[in-house]
Amino acid sequence: MPRRPGPQIKRASDKEKKDGAGGSHDTVNVDAPTPSSAEEQWSTNKQGGNVLQWLAQKTDAVAPAPTSRGAVEYLNQAKKPRSYAAAAASSTAKAKVSTPADRLAEKAADRPAARAPRSAPAKDPAKSGRRDAAKELPKAPPREPAKETAKDAARAALPKETPTAAPKVETQPAFVPAAATEATAVPRPRSKASPTASPHLKQSDDAVSKLVLISAAKAAITPAAATNTAEKPEKAAEIPTSAATAPPLKSVQRSSVSTPAGVARPEAPPPRRVRGRRRDDDRAIRAQQRMEQEQESAQRRHEEAMRTDAEYKQRFESMQEMQAAMQMSQAEFFAKYSRQETLLLNHVVTERLDMPVILDLIDQHDVVFICTDTGSGKSTGVPKALLELSPDTKVVSTQPRRTATVAIASRVASLRREPVGEDVGYWIRGDKRGDEQTRLWYMTSYTLLLRILENPAELPFTHIVLDEFHERQPDLEVTVALLRLALLNKTSHFKLVLMSATLNTEDWEEYFAGLRVATYKQSEPEHPIHDYFLEDTCTLLGTDYQAPPHLVSRGVVDKDTVDKHFYLAQNLILFLNSCSNPVHSILVFLPGRAQVEAMSTWLLTQLSHRVDAVPWHSAVNLSEIEAAMKRHLPRRQKVYLATDIAEVSITLPDVVHVIDLVLVKRPKISKESPASIQYPPLVTQWISRGSVAQRRGRIGRVQQGFYFCLFPAAQIADLPAYSQPPIENSRIDELSLHCLQVVNNPVAIFSLCHGQPLVEAIASSMNTLTQLGCILDARDPLSAGERVEEIYNRQNERWSRMIMAAAQAEVATDIPEYQYTFVGRILQLIPVSPQPGMLVFFGFLTGLESLMILAAAVTSSLSPFSINASDGRQRHFNVPRAMEETENVMRDLCCGLRSDIVAAMKATLLFRIEQQRHSDNVVTLRQWCLQKHLSYDKLMAIVDLESHIKYELAEFVPFRNIVEAERLLEQLDKLASMVVVMTNVAFVAQSLEVTSEGNAYTNSKEMALGIFSDLTAVPDIHSPSCLRWQEGDIIIPVQLNLIFDKLLASFSTAIASPKQFWISLLLFSQRVQYATFSDDDGTFHVFALSYGGKERYVEVDEISGYVVLEFRRKLSSICEVLRLSHAHRLLYEEDFDALLSSYSLPPLTELQREVITGLVSIFNNLEDMTADEVEHDEDDLDVVSLLSFALPTRAS
Repeated sequence: MPRRPGPQIKRASDKEKKDGAGGSHDTVNVDAPTPSSAEEQWSTNKQGGNVLQWLAQKTDAVAPAPTSRGAVEYLNQAKKPRSYAAAAASSTAKAKVSTPADRLAEKAADRPAARAPRSAPAKDPAKSGRRDAAKELPKAPPREPAKETAKDAARAALPKETPTAAPKVETQPAFVPAAATEATAVPRPRSKASPTASPHLKQSDDAVSKLVLISAAKAAITPAAATNTAEKPEKAAEIPTSAATAPPLKSVQRSSVSTPAGVARPEAPPPRRVRGRRRDDDRAIRAQQRMEQEQESAQRRHEEAMRTDAEYKQRFESMQEMQAAMQMSQAEFFAKYSRQETLLLNHVVTERLDMPVILDLIDQHDVVFICTDTGSGKSTGVPKALLELSPDTKVVSTQPRRTATVAIASRVASLRREPVGEDVGYWIRGDKRGDEQTRLWYMTSYTLLLRILENPAELPFTHIVLDEFHERQPDLEVTVALLRLALLNKTSHFKLVLMSATLNTEDWEEYFAGLRVATYKQSEPEHPIHDYFLEDTCTLLGTDYQAPPHLVSRGVVDKDTVDKHFYLAQNLILFLNSCSNPVHSILVFLPGRAQVEAMSTWLLTQLSHRVDAVPWHSAVNLSEIEAAMKRHLPRRQKVYLATDIAEVSITLPDVVHVIDLVLVKRPKISKESPASIQYPPLVTQWISRGSVAQRRGRIGRVQQGFYFCLFPAAQIADLPAYSQPPIENSRIDELSLHCLQVVNNPVAIFSLCHGQPLVEAIASSMNTLTQLGCILDARDPLSAGERVEEIYNRQNERWSRMIMAAAQAEVATDIPEYQYTFVGRILQLIPVSPQPGMLVFFGFLTGLESLMILAAAVTSSLSPFSINASDGRQRHFNVPRAMEETENVMRDLCCGLRSDIVAAMKATLLFRIEQQRHSDNVVTLRQWCLQKHLSYDKLMAIVDLESHIKYELAEFVPFRNIVEAERLLEQLDKLASMVVVMTNVAFVAQSLEVTSEGNAYTNSKEMALGIFSDLTAVPDIHSPSCLRWQEGDIIIPVQLNLIFDKLLASFSTAIASPKQFWISLLLFSQRVQYATFSDDDGTFHVFALSYGGKERYVEVDEISGYVVLEFRRKLSSICEVLRLSHAHRLLYEEDFDALLSSYSLPPLTELQREVITGLVSIFNNLEDMTADEVEHDEDDLDVVSLLSFALPTRAS
């Protein structure tokens, strides 16, 4: 095995940065490698070269696209008022053509064997030899015979019907190919017979050659094979004669037994009737003769076409060339695969870094980039080495995903032979293993950001390691900006380590100008990787598929291209499963969860006896992946079906084959589509070359591997060098709210990031947070009374000034300041987005804290209901019926309301009751979930999130925590309608009005228009729901997915009365404007509501207006009590009641009882109230009603 090259070490000093020299480059090459063949060593031409250099060898590389400067543009801008040829592919990728020889062989092998008489007639030697040869034909490399008429038999060899090389699925046990004795030796496929068993196949494999060989044997066939009807009786007469020459065995045995004297000898039984069997034999012979005649006719037509039709001849020769190329490609593949080593997975060692050099670089520099191939051991090795430097070191290492965070922490703890939670622990939102004595923390990047925002001036870590840095999630962009500012201003002393397999370090070194920066590079797989691009894969499978030119320039990938690549991946799985060792697993990278589930269903339906399908996406728990890694089913090959979640960190040592569709589903914001700002659609797009390198790096870690890249090699350089920063295509509402902990305007932080969000996204985020009451403009006249000093961290004031000063240097205008409210502080604490978080706040207002926390967890995790279409093979083909069954279950759980949210809440409470009853018996609980059409994993996620929310709020403000699921279920049954009211207000920005009613079983379709937006929406028919849209309904969907210019709405609540909708908004909206008017009909009130930058006006009668305003005054009193409860949470209950009396405020429970009683009374008497939407053009609504936290004057 060649020795690996030494690392490339690059240092950039402060002086060189200032002089513009760009830093010196010191390259240290130790243990230069021995060059090997081009097939096995793809990077020997450049010692230590990166994987991206290999990718760029195909064509010239392109420069990465410029990143967004949206934050700077937002601050600088002035304030504005409110085919691709499918014929060839379909004929080759979909039609499975069988040759006449295949059909002849199948019938000749099956029918006589099934219907042969006990005493067979004598066989003609020539005919017997021909039949024996024909019986071996189906054993050729896999082809599935297609049923076609005799008229079409002659067309089987036409090039336009080139048969695919997808192997025939066998039901035999898996076969492990032996090592090839020659370079071109082809291992036997996993079937009973060798593909070279027939002497005809040794000469030629194409269809017409087989026909020629078969027809050449006609000279040895008896004339009876082609006789007329007059000769058939003679043939039939010969059959009983030959059968009579061989006496039956039973009669011989009977004659050898002596009969006692005086006993009559029994008569022999009459001979059996063989007329029917003889007739079957004649029918089979005649059918065989007709087949032979058709084959001869097809052969003559073929020879005639070859002489007279030039186009036919050209296509036929092209087909022969393709088959020859396929055979050669498969021979090369088997020759490489025959060298596959036997791997002992328990003795895998993946650390291949020069750790002393890395530790020396970290010690001498402020920032160190570590760029090595995936599988080099950096995720486990570098933090572990830093931990062992000194007892005083305290290290934190981040991962972009929860799954990898927990897995790597467990791995490092096992290497140190200690349990997780001692020296090595992990910390993710909702789960923590470790304490103050833990010295190595593995965290998600968002968890680290929250820890930094709590107190950025006193970071408790000596080393901060940001792993998988190339992913650049929005929270990671903000984290790096804060850490860079801390290093430049020397507010904390720590070392920053940035690790990735694919990273543009030159670009980032400029970002860290003024700091001591070094780069460590070492890039070479430990074992050879054999690469097959799209054209290589098609040749291997014998598929005539040509990708269209300029795939990347087309932008969004069309569905036709996705389907063709998906089908190609299916054929490739069939091929690898038929000819590779079952212990060598396959990893398939698919665009999204839908494709993962579709491929999993296909495998379970077609190859359940030969593969072990392992779905892997964001909703799959880590425990399932770990269990799958340890699972080894006999004679079943493991197939991991993953999204881009499998690109990072976790090593799959049993994976030998990687099938990469080079596709990913990610949010994509378009400036031309305003809806994409609010609801960024998941768009299927080509990945970057960096992601290609990441996926390729999944193999070659512990053994040689095969990488099948379903993308043309000539167009690899057209892919972007790196993925677009996710912060440019994400909603940043939650991130903006968290940033306000350290700065008065989150845009100031965004302006310091390397990648910045779009201007439109920033404006939308600030607008949403303002309308929900989470933040207030400091220039607002009401802001002084709403500032709650107790929730602000005074230690962050220095950081706020420092960030604002740095941001001011980037922009040319003054930066406005904001402050977060008490509601905003509650939403900062809980791990949900602002809209579900408002449900928690409404729970504090109404005294339904535990119930509304459950509602927040449900709306954050989305629907737990599932369509059990894969529960049994018959149900897989009856998805509508499975959907109907699921919806019937939801209707039984929705408490008589048209609300999916209420149904999900009740299902969760019933699940918790089952948990208590069965003592967490997972098998029983899963069976219960299956019967109720529920997802066990989703329900567990809801329960965990509910507990996490309660944990975060417990120290902020006291509340009544109802733990018993039975009590909550009783509360839900009584107050489900009030839960619906508060859910409507929390998600009001997504409200829709149904303008046309449809039917899922007719051609008509439902259609709805946004009330506070200009979007059209339709129901998502693939998502189960307990409600049907009716014209005039108001729909409040929790989930909206943008498809082109329409929204797909799911997990919704329906309101039949517009009056109920408008009254609920007037009661709970954070801010409303109103005025009182009089006319001949009496006094009335006009209220203005604003969401999504759009205003609506509602007119109510005099009494209803006073009811609304009085209810809002009670809510403001509760807000004041909550503020005092937080500020004096350490007081005893008696002392706190006395404090409330000094402010003339009643106890909290009394106020909450009045509010919930009043709320129920208002909606029970809704018929006596008037509330209608009206047009109002005048700007005379000058009174503001705010759910205020401003304290009243304290009594002396």
